[in-house]
Amino acid sequence: MNRHHHDLLGRPGWTALSVLVITPYVGRAFFERLLADLRPARLSAVVDGNCRPGDMDMIRSLGSGGTVVEAALGRVRGLVHAKVYHVAWLTPGGTRAHTLVYGSGNATRAAFGGGGNAEMMCRARLVARRHAAVIRWAEGVRTAVTAACDGRRTRIGPHPDVRLAEGIVVRLPAMWVEPADAPAGSLDLWLQRGHIVSEYRPDPGFLRISVELLRDLPPGVLERSVNALGFETAPRRRLTRPYVPIPGGGGGDERWKARYFAWTQLGAWCSASCRAEHGHLFVKAGHRGRLQALERLRRLADPMLLRQGKARHLADLGRLWSALGRDAASYLRSAGRGLDRDHYAGQFEDLVRHHLVLVDDPEFRDRYVTGCEVIDVPRFRDDVRAWRAFVTSLARQLHVEGMKRRSNSLLFQRMRKAFAGVADDPFQDPSELVATLRGRWDTTLDVDGNGRDTLGRFMDAYHRDD
Repeated sequence: MNRHHHDLLGRPGWTALSVLVITPYVGRAFFERLLADLRPARLSAVVDGNCRPGDMDMIRSLGSGGTVVEAALGRVRGLVHAKVYHVAWLTPGGTRAHTLVYGSGNATRAAFGGGGNAEMMCRARLVARRHAAVIRWAEGVRTAVTAACDGRRTRIGPHPDVRLAEGIVVRLPAMWVEPADAPAGSLDLWLQRGHIVSEYRPDPGFLRISVELLRDLPPGVLERSVNALGFETAPRRRLTRPYVPIPGGGGGDERWKARYFAWTQLGAWCSASCRAEHGHLFVKAGHRGRLQALERLRRLADPMLLRQGKARHLADLGRLWSALGRDAASYLRSAGRGLDRDHYAGQFEDLVRHHLVLVDDPEFRDRYVTGCEVIDVPRFRDDVRAWRAFVTSLARQLHVEGMKRRSNSLLFQRMRKAFAGVADDPFQDPSELVATLRGRWDTTLDVDGNGRDTLGRFMDAYHRDD
């Protein structure tokens, strides 16, 4: 089992003045351990611009216990893939000291916690006399993070190779350090920050109770009699029925998908700003009925209503017992000469309690009611072939939209407006469309006499044309 690496960042008895973390991936557990162990006066984090939308909020929420926490995005053409950790110390003797840790480990528990990833890490003790260039670079990045929190963008330029010790040379990365809410600086980053929506399919047993039969129910008259009592008989050794009425219909105009989303090979895509402004509309038909069903389930948390629901279930099973006739005991569990009421009552209570726990989960409740599952675009830009296929699939869908007599896609409509007078048919060749978008993303447009928007900012507002 691999050892944990948190000890590389610590110096017992020394006071941490500041900690700088540069990483493409982050995890809350890592930062909580870091702050608990070092208790620095300041924590500055630079996270790759492709990070999940909630990563910045997670880091900034950690500010407590006297630590000032600042976070910014690192931006390059590809990925800020460096994993760099710098700690500035005050020694017991009152002097300043510095530690540099670098290697393969991201700022996550999987990398630093031990027992998970196999990582290669290096720790270097920096001395101002020999390592002034490294210390200046780290302080420059830290200053850039503070500037980003004030809304300013800073360029960290390329740095010459720095000699740490005999035979050990490090090459410090160049990057832009930007505010956490900075607009996407490229087509690929804009797509990466977006979301994929798909239909949410809950467990088919949710809000339904199953009765396991002791043997198969034969087809024919007996099966039809069981069906008439409200029990479903597929497969024939299990009977199911809803214990809470699930009404159909009621709300959910699904035209939003055609307007706000574009199809890709991963599913329907929309931008982060589109979801932020219109996410409340992303609801499948029938959501009012699903909401009513959850409200009925929640009422069963009341012991009296639970007893009433259990009594109705047992009454239905009693009718089922009668319908099965003399052979009832060969299909249902029995006690004495009748139905085993205690067994089926306990089964009902256990199932309802389990479903009540699910309903208390906000994520499950939102997915069930809306009928949709919205996820971040997976981070796979470093897989060049797969990412190219994803981007091209969106461009192909825009090509299809261009072939329609009238497209409802707001993304297509805005893109056509952006290229009016620039290209005769930008959607004809999907590969050429992608190349044009990438090449012109930061180009200023003159749309409707307004030359203030770059193509990127203009496209990001596509959902506001509704």
